[in-house]
Amino acid sequence: MLDIKYFKDILQLNLLKDIDILSKKIDLNPISCDEIFKTLNESPVYSDGLENVLKQAKRVLIILPDITRKSGAEYFIGWITNILESLNKDFSFIFATGTHRKLTLDEMKSIMTEEIYTKYKNNIIIHDPDDIDAHAYFGKTRTNTPILINKAYMEHDTIIPIASVSYHYFAGFGGGRKMIVPGIAARKTAISNHKLVLDEENKKRNRYAVTGNLKNNPVHDDIVSCVMIARAGKTFFLINTILNEKDEIVYATGGDLFMSHILATQKLRELTCIKVSKKYDAAIVSCGGFPKDINLIQAQKSLDRACKIVKEGGTIFFFAKCEDGYGNKDFEEFFKHKSSKEMFDILLTDYQINRQTAYNLKSILEKYDVYLYSDFDKLNSERVGFKKLEDINEINSLISDCSSVAYVPNAYSVYFEDF
Repeated sequence: MLDIKYFKDILQLNLLKDIDILSKKIDLNPISCDEIFKTLNESPVYSDGLENVLKQAKRVLIILPDITRKSGAEYFIGWITNILESLNKDFSFIFATGTHRKLTLDEMKSIMTEEIYTKYKNNIIIHDPDDIDAHAYFGKTRTNTPILINKAYMEHDTIIPIASVSYHYFAGFGGGRKMIVPGIAARKTAISNHKLVLDEENKKRNRYAVTGNLKNNPVHDDIVSCVMIARAGKTFFLINTILNEKDEIVYATGGDLFMSHILATQKLRELTCIKVSKKYDAAIVSCGGFPKDINLIQAQKSLDRACKIVKEGGTIFFFAKCEDGYGNKDFEEFFKHKSSKEMFDILLTDYQINRQTAYNLKSILEKYDVYLYSDFDKLNSERVGFKKLEDINEINSLISDCSSVAYVPNAYSVYFEDF
């Protein structure tokens, strides 16, 4: 019996065939707030301890992730605000929504805790990537990305991004520098940066802009350039976390915006890397539940990660509820184009972030036979390029002729090493 995470539920599938379960649970024990604080104060990476940083600060900007990425900030955010209060510091919060939708009131409360939200709701700055007047201009990178960052960044001297380190399907890893660009940057900045994922000469995704890779990754390098150009006069203290399947913090580190992030990415890979010795005929894939399958834009990241273990032309059963549907209008509308080649040609002249995500998904669906179990109806499933899986028990008959089948219970949170 397989327990399949599906948004906030667990589905059960009684399989009639032996399969390989490709999972790597993070087996570290949850760490306490005291342990987190001790690490941030006594073992910072290329930085003063957090309390010393806050003592020297004039105005502090705390950057929190949006609802699509849990960080565990709710466990320790109260400790940070208590320090700031005791030091009589001026501080604000901003959510790194990037080009995602705005957060609901309940979502903000869940990220900050209701107590902290209620106490400091007037300290919250709402990021709008399309309000150019709300951004400060810092120049351009060598790839001509205009650096437009929310004015809140300019108005605070000390920046405290809080993020779980995670894999990202073309920036290599999430968290860290991404909390600033594109997290609190203008859409124009994000578009220019993300377009670097395209290899115009070879008419495909850049081979270095992939999950788990920072070396020669043009998207990552450009983000670093953005922040380096805009960092004059700023003090950063990045707080990185790694969460287990229960969303408990099992690892934390903090300090320099770049070096502490690299240390955290190395730890994440150590904890989540799975080595596979073959490609499979078929795979059953779950994103790992909420919020990884909140919409199709988020869910496709898990498919991007898991498809590499399946033979080209093989079958994938993909579980992603997508309660918020497609997740973006540009993304949804781009599927009117029937092939990834057609999409790519349009992206070269009229690039949009979520169009590129649609292109990536379409590229996968052209290589594999993917059945989707979700809130999407048959019409919309097939419009994207999926086959609609109506009944999970159909899987037994669909894999009856497969000689090798894998189950990936938490595709978003694992990394498959090349073989």
